[in-house]
Amino acid sequence: MWDILLLFSSICSVVVGAPVAVTGHSGGRADIRCTYQSGYESNPKYLCKGECNIVNTVIMVKSGSPAEDQRFSLSDDRTARVFTVTITDLRTEDEGQYWCGVESTGTDVYSEILLLVKQVGGGAPVIVTGYRGERFDIRCTYESGYESNPKYLCKGACNIGNKVIVVKSGSPAEDQRFSLSDNTTARVFTVTITDLRLEDEGQYWCGVERSLSADVYSEILLLVKMVVVGAPVKVTGHTGERADIRCTYESGYESNPKYLCKGACNFGNKVIVVKSGSPAEDQRFSLSDNTTARVFTITITELRPADEGQYWCGVKRTGTDVYSEILLLVKQEPSYFSTTETNPQSSSITVSDQNKSTDAVSEIYICVED
Repeated sequence: MWDILLLFSSICSVVVGAPVAVTGHSGGRADIRCTYQSGYESNPKYLCKGECNIVNTVIMVKSGSPAEDQRFSLSDDRTARVFTVTITDLRTEDEGQYWCGVESTGTDVYSEILLLVKQVGGGAPVIVTGYRGERFDIRCTYESGYESNPKYLCKGACNIGNKVIVVKSGSPAEDQRFSLSDNTTARVFTVTITDLRLEDEGQYWCGVERSLSADVYSEILLLVKMVVVGAPVKVTGHTGERADIRCTYESGYESNPKYLCKGACNFGNKVIVVKSGSPAEDQRFSLSDNTTARVFTITITELRPADEGQYWCGVKRTGTDVYSEILLLVKQEPSYFSTTETNPQSSSITVSDQNKSTDAVSEIYICVED
């Protein structure tokens, strides 16, 4: 019977007051103040995280001994009857439920703390859009007084466990496409990204470093798009036959290189099957450019089922290349033309480029050669 009472006493606890919410900022310092009643001045004090029961007692710091995590420390003002737990370099994983505990004979006395950890942000996220292959500038404003503070751009969650700084003032970036300049007069630092890539898309943080408190952040959501002219166009060919893909382009691009790209056609997966000025690795593919008509034509001979898929007519430019999307279908059913013809039938597709200010137009011509 005494064993049961003793166990019950150790499991139960005395909770004083309602839960208190404490808010801190990532990278900053948080002080958790815990008051206690007269008579407990010499009793040991501690901070416990989580449920804090006999099965799961995670004591973060206790009076009279250093904490395992040295970011936590405890001081006790016995005159004011307040002990303070200080957490430095606050992290998102520090967020959660805590208990201020005072050891006593029998049952310890607890008061509940709910710690919230926030990023030091500058308002709502800013959504910006850039185009693949182009240069893009991310402009980050900051307040007066931070002119001489280091600035940086961080990608992803940007917390203590996952702080990926892509570029920082005063030192070159590992990826040389990123650079940072700081206009201290206008209080704006600019991160420039050249040769923008699809994998650059994502969440970023403009950061201003502070020595005695949390860094200041403003959130950026970067979207990276391709310059695509017109809607996707489907062209159908038949196994063993020939297909001509005709791609038109605007005036001024006559001397620009042209190519046909298969698949996603992004930086990490750019499969160019044929390009003007050089023979294709697969000799079934060839490219000719009629600069007078501003049409380049890709010819595919001996169509195969493996040729089916997504393609892009590409015109190379100094900034972003211009693309027109092609969906090539290869069917097995026989042609309706006589098999005694000397020349094979051809399927031909023409994709018309146009100014961005006008609606997308695509023209399809199905041709049969004698």
